[in-house]
Amino acid sequence: MRFPTLARRAALVLALGLCSSQAADRTARTLPEQWRQERRIIDLHQHVDGTEEHLTRWLKIMDRVGVGVGVNLSGGTVTAKPGESSAFERTRALTERLAPGRAVLYFNLDYTGWDQPDFAERAVAQVDRAHALGAAGLKEYKRLGLFLRDSQGRLIGIDDPRLDGVWRRCGELGMPVSIHVADPKAFWLPYSAQNERWKELKDHRSWWFGDPKQYPSREELLGALDRVITRHPKTTFVCVHFANNAEDLAWVDRKLTEHPNMHADLAARIPELGRHDPETLRRLFVRHQDRILFATDFQVYGKLILGSSGDGENPTDDDAATFFAKEWRWLETRDRDWAHMTPIQGDWTISSIGLPPEVLRKLYFDNARRLLVRSLPFTTVRAHRITRDFKPDGQLREREWSRAVPFRLEQEALDGRARPEISTTCRALWSERFLYLAYECPFTALTEFGPARAGERVSKEGSLWDKDVVEFFCAPDPAQLNHYTEYEWAPNNEALDLRLRRPESDFAWSSGMEWQVRVDRARKVWTCEVRIPLPALADKSPTVGTRWRANLYRIDRAHRAFLASNPLLSGSFHTPERFGWLEFTE
Repeated sequence: MRFPTLARRAALVLALGLCSSQAADRTARTLPEQWRQERRIIDLHQHVDGTEEHLTRWLKIMDRVGVGVGVNLSGGTVTAKPGESSAFERTRALTERLAPGRAVLYFNLDYTGWDQPDFAERAVAQVDRAHALGAAGLKEYKRLGLFLRDSQGRLIGIDDPRLDGVWRRCGELGMPVSIHVADPKAFWLPYSAQNERWKELKDHRSWWFGDPKQYPSREELLGALDRVITRHPKTTFVCVHFANNAEDLAWVDRKLTEHPNMHADLAARIPELGRHDPETLRRLFVRHQDRILFATDFQVYGKLILGSSGDGENPTDDDAATFFAKEWRWLETRDRDWAHMTPIQGDWTISSIGLPPEVLRKLYFDNARRLLVRSLPFTTVRAHRITRDFKPDGQLREREWSRAVPFRLEQEALDGRARPEISTTCRALWSERFLYLAYECPFTALTEFGPARAGERVSKEGSLWDKDVVEFFCAPDPAQLNHYTEYEWAPNNEALDLRLRRPESDFAWSSGMEWQVRVDRARKVWTCEVRIPLPALADKSPTVGTRWRANLYRIDRAHRAFLASNPLLSGSFHTPERFGWLEFTE
């Protein structure tokens, strides 16, 4: 039985145009569902209270709706009294305990002492501290320009020079800034029942900014944001709520074109975006597909908040599932004139934009992976336990393979860039005696040495890794990451294995592995099936729940691709501190 190859086939379909429109429609419907089943979706904009009750509820909902990683923008401040831990540290520790590998945290700036001469210096120190504690980025709320005031009662501007050091340091450390300024136009219009956002405003009086004696105009706020982005071209700004101006597509289009360092998230703005002409909006999404990110503004506090909320609302977990289902519907279908996911934001219907899969995957996870490559939880490849052993034949027909959880090997080792055109499906199994690995590798052209020869190909004239290969590195002891084993297999069925005790490499060592490679030139796929004796991998046999540091690799010379299961952020596969995880499951 061959295991499913939907992701690979879809990638080839999209890259090479090999299918009918009906097949393309089927792919568009089934691929996103597969991504949710595999929990590949990243929601770049959430707010989750750092308590055990709320984090537990949040994780249950994420599992249900198919979101793999949530970015909690309310990580907290990193300042604390002497001898105490900061809010960020407490939230991060609890999140790692309750939901390991499922969340990324941003930090929030503490403006205490704004009027003191050394505030700018201390603010930069907060960024340094947050980076050291593992914060992925900085979230700045709409308090700048609207709520925060100095000791004289003057509003603190978004473009205040005292904050330049913060924005600059975030750029130097590779920490994106998610920034909220301004709000919908209706929040500046008369505060009355005739306001189209009245349901929302009457429950949130502080969101009304229509008094010019107290608040600047929307245009002034957006202008200040524009000046900050211009002044800091090396800092990545994720302008939340669709660039903070979802009602003006021409403005968003123009600013994304002007500023390569500007991104836009979708959080809580689909009800507004869905009012636009869907074809016009679809073209904008396709044009800026590399800098738009999936985000919801889903919140878990004393109650759930689904984009926005009124005083009388108390959504259930079922309501949350419906909320996310409507997010998917808007992005994935061409449905017209249907009720949106956040009724309090307005009494109107919306129309879907039906993005193609190659754009959807960028919004759902590729763009976020690239943005957060230094901070995302390390990837985990899961090995499914089996009760019988079998010899590899390269055909992957054993029934056990259909039960293994697929892993999509498709990120560049150097920077995490996605290479969906050669997405390689990998699976792992384990028994009492062996670790089994399978790779299914789509190709356009093979780069190989020719007919296999005896022995291991390691020489000045050419080594196995100089051509196309798949690889596996395994470091079973996290305390000794420089002690690991390496395995390589090529399309011509050559292989090599070695043991490393860095800086020493033992090529004479043999693991006793068995393998078989098959090349299907008609289908343009080569497959590799392997089993490695467990004693060759570690002195102690794994049990259910054991986790080893490990990375899968593929080199495809025709595509100039060097793929890694967990990106290494370096030019060498031998970066064990960046190896992901191999987990032994039931």
